Amino acid sequence: MKRLIFGLDGGGTGSRLRIANEKNRILVEQIGEGVNPQAVGYPVAVERISILFQRGIRALQETYGWVVGTHDFKAGCFAIAGGGVSEEARKLEEKLKKALEFQCPLVFVSDAEAALVGGLKSLEGMILVSGTGSIALARLRDGTVVRSGGYGHFLGDEGSAFWIAKEAVTRSIRSWEGRDLPTKMLSAILSYFTIRTPYELIPLWYQRFDKALIAGATQIVENYREQEDPLAVDIFLKAAEELAKLVESVFRRIEEKIEVKKLLLWGGQLEHNIWLWRAVTHHIRVRIPGLEVCRAKEDAAYGACLLAAQAAFLSHPSI
Repeated sequence: MKRLIFGLDGGGTGSRLRIANEKNRILVEQIGEGVNPQAVGYPVAVERISILFQRGIRALQETYGWVVGTHDFKAGCFAIAGGGVSEEARKLEEKLKKALEFQCPLVFVSDAEAALVGGLKSLEGMILVSGTGSIALARLRDGTVVRSGGYGHFLGDEGSAFWIAKEAVTRSIRSWEGRDLPTKMLSAILSYFTIRTPYELIPLWYQRFDKALIAGATQIVENYREQEDPLAVDIFLKAAEELAKLVESVFRRIEEKIEVKKLLLWGGQLEHNIWLWRAVTHHIRVRIPGLEVCRAKEDAAYGACLLAAQAAFLSHPSI
């Protein structure tokens, strides 16, 4: 019997399955379509996950000559947006065990938690995520998780790509009406959405809402921020402040308990926008001087494998 572990990093648009040995040394990796049940539905998610495992097992056989099955896994971890919610985890676990006949312990965590563990190569630490959405999260070595944000585009996601674009659209309208800082962004925003007047934003927003499309307008705000457009600059300043507040909110609740005082900055907005990275880092250093800001060492699939190794009670999983 092989002693295998796996970690699956599953988003709404793409997924990565990493199969490793008990020391967390990678054996094979498979890339697939999105498997977030909230985005694609449970039947599609289970089908796509099953395909990933079929391909992974086939790759093990072709690469190492092993005849293996799901019974050879010692433990596994599914890192999926919303995966840390117990009701969602139980529902997905039930369907996966039925479809793939898993006999090992299965861990379900959020993609942010797995990114934290993989990025810091540690079972403890903090992470700030700013991509299409935003969230700050801390994990203690015993598995305790404390979070701030992550409520989605209607209730939060401050400092995220969607939030920045939304602020640009709504505040550009206000500026056009003389109720906000001056800006030249409005014409570029209208062109991006292929419309001619601000009034055409109404059906676009309320009848044909497209979160990804709106989030894509963040690049316009960045372009105008570089040109020192007053409104664009203000939006990015507020984005950096909001993201720092997410971190501070989490840190103040666990500062007496957490030993690894490291913060991973993760997600497209932070990884690809140097200005925002530096602005957030500055806020963090002022607000929480003892917290070290870090870049990722490994990815979320690696972190999921490390969490799987921990679940299998392996004494010293390699990090």
